[in-house]
Amino acid sequence: MGEIMPPIITLTTDFGLQDEYVGVTKGVMAGLAPQARLIDLCHNIRAQDIRQGAFILQAAAPYFPKETIHLAIVDPGVGANRQLLAVRAMGQVFLGPDNGILTPFLHDQLFEEAICIDCPQLYLAPLSATFHGRDILAPVAAALANGAGLSRLGTRALKENLIKLASPTLQIDRIHGNIAGSVIHIDHFGNLTTNIHQGDLAGLTADPASLQIFHKKQQVTGLASAYATVPDGQVLALIGSRGYLELAVTRGNAVRILGAEVDDPVRVRRGKEG
Repeated sequence: MGEIMPPIITLTTDFGLQDEYVGVTKGVMAGLAPQARLIDLCHNIRAQDIRQGAFILQAAAPYFPKETIHLAIVDPGVGANRQLLAVRAMGQVFLGPDNGILTPFLHDQLFEEAICIDCPQLYLAPLSATFHGRDILAPVAAALANGAGLSRLGTRALKENLIKLASPTLQIDRIHGNIAGSVIHIDHFGNLTTNIHQGDLAGLTADPASLQIFHKKQQVTGLASAYATVPDGQVLALIGSRGYLELAVTRGNAVRILGAEVDDPVRVRRGKEG
């Protein structure tokens, strides 16, 4: 018989690393479920940036095995009248506030079920009004790692009633060969990820060298195959590891050079092929 793999719990937070918040949250789970493997996904989500937290989770989740437990703590409404959720999707479980951070996993093709967390017998006491990640979500994640079923955590929630983030606008005009999207993420290197997927570009033209990409006053023609295939300091466009169109600068920082921000418009136009 094959060896049983220990449960995995990932953590995505806006806690940063200068305070004790990450370590304490992990300490609670280590005490309650010592067999669990704790993986730090990201703790540098911009403070209270729910959209960035959702993006990071969406990008990472497909690379984890089924039954992974993902703990998402970006919770500007902590202590207020908001629900905490356990969402099963993709064969995995996602724990977090009902504030939109779990939006990527509420799509019909991924979603399986959702529970409004209400299991005070699992919570730490005394219960803090400002640290539900430590006092509620960490013990709940540990309970799941110890084999508890979702039904033990609370009452079933209707997907239609859960808060969802609005999708960034994406307009595709294949007849005239245009796509209008936007910057949705800026990574540690200053690379700009857009909401334009490689499949969107493939539907526009079979010749990626003919594509023209526009951001503010910058125009890039054609897609590079990798960051290092153009001279240092040059702006380039390519398909990044997440499968989306990126703008980057070889051995440089695109966000600084382009003066870019999240939500900046990005346009793609089909040029003359061949």
